[in-house]
Amino acid sequence: MTFDFNFWTGEEEGREPLDPLPQGVCNQCGKCCRSATTFYPYKKLLEFVEEGEKEAIDFLEIFEPYPSIEEAKKMVPDQVEQVLRVVEYREDMNVEDVTFYRCRYINDQHLCTVYERRPRCCREAPRHGWSLMPPRCGFEGWQFEQREKQKKLVRELKESLHLMEMLSPDGKTMPTREGVSLDELREVINSKIRPWKRFGADYW
Repeated sequence: MTFDFNFWTGEEEGREPLDPLPQGVCNQCGKCCRSATTFYPYKKLLEFVEEGEKEAIDFLEIFEPYPSIEEAKKMVPDQVEQVLRVVEYREDMNVEDVTFYRCRYINDQHLCTVYERRPRCCREAPRHGWSLMPPRCGFEGWQFEQREKQKKLVRELKESLHLMEMLSPDGKTMPTREGVSLDELREVINSKIRPWKRFGADYW
């Protein structure tokens, strides 16, 4: 289980960043620290905590929930509105289940007061190109590059599968490796593409 800061979208396995996070690009606006949210409702996070899930424990140790979406809007209106617009179009989420959180340890200068011991969700933010960071975030350029690179990789995987299908002598076996079936290759390639499908990978 991974909480993708600022907006965790679920099915995170396989979505590792292609490049290391760049240094020095953060605007230090503090918006992401004051408008975090996750794929799971707050009650579900509490269940994870009861079950001993480390990332849920770390997340709720750092972040406290706003009493309402309206209270979150008062703090970071543009990010809250952006998240809600995305949720409205998702079939696996309901606006009623969305909870926004604020960091307990950000100071008035928008700096982290527990920076050296911040949890993974903070250290890896934004996790990948599709993490929903606040508008005009300093990582926008990096995220754009990551999205384009991931699209390129997905296209290359699809092209490789198509080529193997075209060259297969019987439509079932690989033309270059005996004993390996096209179905096995499809499963491997689909497993690599699957985490990106909700972002449109079927059409890349």
